[in-house]
Amino acid sequence: METPMAEIFQFFIRLSAFLGREIFAVLRQPMLILTLVLGPFLILLLFGLGFRNEAQPLRTLFVIDDENSELAQNLEKTVSNLGPQLIYEGITSDKEEAIQKLLRREIDLIAEVPAHADELIRNNQPAVITLLHYEIDPMQKDYIAVFGEVYINEINRRVLLQATQQGQEESTAVQQSLDATKQTVADLNQALDSQDQDQVQEQQQVLERDTDILVQTVGASVSLVNGLNQAMGYSNNTDTEAIEDLLKDIDQNSQPMSSETGNTQEVAAEKQRLNQLEGNLDELNSLLEEFQTIDPDILVRPFRSEPKSIASVQLRPSDFFAPAVIALLMQHLVVTFAALSVVTERRAGTMELFRISPISPIETLLSKYLSYFILGSMLTIILTAVVVYGLGVPMLGPWGLYALIMTSLIFTSLGIGFVISLIAQTDSQAVQYSMILLLTSVFFSGAFIGLHLLQGPVKVVSWAIPATYGIRLLQDIMLRGYLANPLLLTSLTAIGSLFFVIAWVLMRRAMAQA
Repeated sequence: METPMAEIFQFFIRLSAFLGREIFAVLRQPMLILTLVLGPFLILLLFGLGFRNEAQPLRTLFVIDDENSELAQNLEKTVSNLGPQLIYEGITSDKEEAIQKLLRREIDLIAEVPAHADELIRNNQPAVITLLHYEIDPMQKDYIAVFGEVYINEINRRVLLQATQQGQEESTAVQQSLDATKQTVADLNQALDSQDQDQVQEQQQVLERDTDILVQTVGASVSLVNGLNQAMGYSNNTDTEAIEDLLKDIDQNSQPMSSETGNTQEVAAEKQRLNQLEGNLDELNSLLEEFQTIDPDILVRPFRSEPKSIASVQLRPSDFFAPAVIALLMQHLVVTFAALSVVTERRAGTMELFRISPISPIETLLSKYLSYFILGSMLTIILTAVVVYGLGVPMLGPWGLYALIMTSLIFTSLGIGFVISLIAQTDSQAVQYSMILLLTSVFFSGAFIGLHLLQGPVKVVSWAIPATYGIRLLQDIMLRGYLANPLLLTSLTAIGSLFFVIAWVLMRRAMAQA
C-alpha cells in the first residue's frame, strides 16, 4: 500500500508530464506566437500612437442677412478670434451657397445669425444662433452641441465685458460731480473769508444741490457694488458701508445754516463744517478710485476654473490606455492558447489515451493550467517590460500587487479558454469563440469606451469579462499607486474559480466519453 507522501509525489509527477509537452507544443509554432502576440500588440500600439485626445476644430461660416451691417461688423470682431477650436471662415448672406459648401465638406459648421437680433433682445427674446451641420456620428453631434454652448457663453461674456467697460467709462460722471462739489466747498470758504453774505447764501444753495447729485450718483454705484458683493457671498461689506456712511455725513454737512453767518463764532462753525465736508469728500474720492480700478473682465467673470490633478506624475493619453492594452492582450493570448489545447488533443486522439492512463481529469486539467500559466507569465513579463521600460509607462504601485492581479487575470482567462476548448468541436470554432470574446472585451470592458456610457442591463456583459476587472485593477496599481477597490480582485478570482469548476466538470465528461 502506497504511503500518502508517495501518492502526493506521483500526483506531481503526473502533473509535470504535461508541462514540457504543452509549452514546447506552442513554442514549435513560431508563426502562431507571432500572430497572436505581435498582431494585436502592433494594432493597439498603432492606435495609441495615432490617438489624439484633443477637441476637433470646426471650420465655421457665419450667415447673416446683411454682410455690411453694423451687427455683421461687430460680429466679425467678436468671433474671428474666439478660440482655436473655431476656425473663422467669414460672413456671408447667401445661405444656400453656405449649405452647398457644407455638403461639399468645405466647412464643418454654419452659424446662422437671426435677422434684427437687437430687436429680439429688446422684446425680451433671446437671439438664437442656429448651428447647421452635416454630421452622422452621434458623438460628433454631441460635441457640436457642447461646442455651441461654450462659444455662445464666450460671445455673451464679451458682450457683457464691452457693456461693463462702457459703464466704467461713463462712471467719470461720478468723478466730475465729486470735483464740482469740492470746488463749491472752496468757493463757500472763500465767501466766508470775504464775509459776503449774499455770496455765502448762494454758494450754500449750490453746495446743497451738488451734494444731492453726488449722493444720488455715488449711491447707484454703491448699490451695484453691494449687489456684486452679495452675489459673491461677502458678508462683510466694509468698504461699501464706509462709503454709505460718508454719503450720510456729506449730506448732513451740506445742509445750509438756518441763520445768517454774521458773527465770528458762526463763521468758525461753518468753516469747521466745511473742513469736515472737504475731508469726507477726499476720503470718498480715495474709496471710489479703488472701485474704479477693478478690471471689467473680473466683474463680468468673477469665477474661473483651473483643473489640477493631485497625482504624483503627469500622465499622457497613451499611459492611460497602457493597462487596458496589457489586460486585453493577456486575456486574448491566454484564452486562445487554452481554447486550442483540448481541441488539439481530441483531434490527435490523445483523449482516449488519457482515459486509460492513471491520470485523472482533475490532474489533467491542473497540469494544463500550470503549463499555460507558466507560458502566460512569461509573456506577461515580456509585455510588461516593453510597456514600462520601453514605452515609459509609469508603475507607481508595488510589483507584488501587480503580479497578484496578473495571476488572477491569467487564472480566470485560462478557465474561460478551457471551457471554450471543451465546448468547441474544431480548431476554427475555438478560434472564432476566442475572437468573439476579444471583440466583446474591446467594446464592453471599458478599454476605449467608458462604462458610464453603457446602459444598466448591458453592464452585466461588461462585468462578466475578466478584462473589465483587469483594466481597472491595473490602472489603480500602475497609474494611481494603490489598490482602490480590493473587491474587484476578489470578484475576478471568484469568476476564475467558477470557470475552473465548469472546466473540470466538462473535462470529466470529455474523458468519460472518449
